[in-house]
Amino acid sequence: MRRYAPALICMILCTVLLCSCSVKSKGALISYAKSEYGPCEYVKEEVKGTGNDKVRTIWLIDKDTGIEYTVTSRMQDMNIDGSSFGYTEYTSSDFPNLYWDYVIDNAQDDLDEIAEENDVDMSQLSKVLFNGRPSSGQAEAVAEAVFDTIKEYDVKGLLEPTIPVYAENEKVFLGILDGETGEWCANDSYKVIDYVVSVFPDAEYLSDIYGITESYVNRDDLDSLVAKGAKESGESNVEFYFFSEPKYGKLIAFDMEEIGLDGVFIGTYENYGAGETLDCDALGIHP
Repeated sequence: MRRYAPALICMILCTVLLCSCSVKSKGALISYAKSEYGPCEYVKEEVKGTGNDKVRTIWLIDKDTGIEYTVTSRMQDMNIDGSSFGYTEYTSSDFPNLYWDYVIDNAQDDLDEIAEENDVDMSQLSKVLFNGRPSSGQAEAVAEAVFDTIKEYDVKGLLEPTIPVYAENEKVFLGILDGETGEWCANDSYKVIDYVVSVFPDAEYLSDIYGITESYVNRDDLDSLVAKGAKESGESNVEFYFFSEPKYGKLIAFDMEEIGLDGVFIGTYENYGAGETLDCDALGIHP
């Protein structure tokens, strides 16, 4: 049975004692709402239960958007490994979801225009799906257009939308625009896909996955790549691409630029690190 040091138990108990022992008051919830979401108008309050089962909910109207939303305070059990260390107050609100819907509803016409002009599906705004293969730079341009449009209608400046972009029925990951930094991050998936198909014309692209090189490259060839300047296994998270090929079965490929070398690596995939290298300029191996 796991045992906790006395100092750790003391720290936990002190934390519990310092935590709120009851739900927030109406005034505290209104202050919370103003601090988190901006100016608002109080509508009503509802209180249910007693003691640790007490729940206080207030209804508010956001003055900037007219959204009616709730803020709720309840007690939450502090449970560690099945042991209860008391209760702490927990505050939640449905405003973030309601505000997201508000922004998207207002931006919808502009987003529909972007989708139509670029032949993309944005029915799920958690991702942008190209129906075909995009032209060079198009994926980044669309992600930035979607981001800028959402921010244009983000009147309260609360959103940091992250925009992942895919192609070909979501099989090909093209990149992601980080909502926090506004930066576009992408691997050149088609560099690998096009190269594999040029070497193995009957290869069919299946999917991709991130992993370390020793998962898919046999040990001898991996040592040879490291000797030629590749990063040691585990130093980088590499995007691997799977293909189906009539002669060799399942192929695995990756852009060797991700490990510090030039070219594309192609090998067979059987199980952990046991594949045969079929094509690799760095090793002078070709089919």
